[in-house]
Amino acid sequence: MRYRTLAKMTVTMQLAEEAVALSGDWTTAETRVFFAPGRANLLGAHMDYNGGWVMPVALSRGTCAAITPTKSGLLRLRSAQFPEEFISVPLKDLRPGRTQGWSAYAEGAIHVAMQAWGGLSGLDVALAADLPMAKGLSSSASVESVMVFALSHLLDVNPSVDEMIRLAHAAETEYVGVRCGILDQTAIFLAKENFVLRFDCTELTREYFPMDATKVLVAVMDTGVARELASSAFNARVAECTKALALVQERVPGIFCLRDVKRADLKAHADVLPPVLKRRVQHVVGEVERTEFGARALGRGDLAGFGASMTAAHDSLRDLFEVSTPELNAMVEAAVASPGCYGARLTGAGFGGCVVALVNPKDASGFESSVCEAYESNTGRSTKVQWFQPSGGPVECFMNP
Repeated sequence: MRYRTLAKMTVTMQLAEEAVALSGDWTTAETRVFFAPGRANLLGAHMDYNGGWVMPVALSRGTCAAITPTKSGLLRLRSAQFPEEFISVPLKDLRPGRTQGWSAYAEGAIHVAMQAWGGLSGLDVALAADLPMAKGLSSSASVESVMVFALSHLLDVNPSVDEMIRLAHAAETEYVGVRCGILDQTAIFLAKENFVLRFDCTELTREYFPMDATKVLVAVMDTGVARELASSAFNARVAECTKALALVQERVPGIFCLRDVKRADLKAHADVLPPVLKRRVQHVVGEVERTEFGARALGRGDLAGFGASMTAAHDSLRDLFEVSTPELNAMVEAAVASPGCYGARLTGAGFGGCVVALVNPKDASGFESSVCEAYESNTGRSTKVQWFQPSGGPVECFMNP
């Protein structure tokens, strides 16, 4: 089978074929295939739940779902990434906490979509992904988003993009139980090919800044360190920021989120914050400033200025928000010292996973060899560079006639 898409973004033919092949005897004339990308956040680290600005880019890899409506009353689910597992559960039995495994993300999206739109009498779903999992590239949000997007089409509803974002986010927070902000789902659904999104997490406004793939590529390097602490540590950082906000609000009226705290406020009222909470607020204040500077830089085509803001953000994540690791630090150092690198930082919540860098396409080969050699020399770990282009959002894949 061969597939095309409604958008210019690249959805690999092999990934769509893999999802259909995995569907196997489930495949019928009613089977449809959908795709949603992953994302890397370039600026605005840990800012979504603090009400600030974020600047994510969708990636040209993600998740394909081959979905067949049935009348069985069951959700049957397969994943190419977990070939030994087969999920079969009555749709009526889907509920938060039912499972903590890989299927929870797809289940959660189906559960919230059923609550919102109804109309499901059974589903067979086969998932295939070419996005690294649990590496800070929103592989889980990619699954949630592709399922919500697909069900809106299968049920022939016409939700707004904001409703789909809300439902995909609810799948993560209410069904899976991760206290995340809305960044990942927003970045996926609002993505535009060859652009970076700037999203205001308080006002919900959005702007786009050009990032032409002929001028800059997105490089992602895996540290080889699993993000085992990411979920629990993420929840801890959310709790710390919530506590810090409450303390600052006692002194500064009109503060509704940490994004509202200015550098002068922090200087005048730092005594109300314990040292750990002060560091968290210092990161937020600085990240607001870096995101504003980075947006202006990207708007005038200053990739070096934007990249410098990314690297400064990593330094703050390392020293003030304390979510980095020695391996992440070594990878960032190797990246920024390599040819053609505009800037680099950890991506995702931290505590392992990947580093994202922006690289001049002319220097891609030199960058790749340099960063791999330096990282292995400094840590004893091998890595490889995966290359991405700024992608568009979810699409349906269609068979060519």
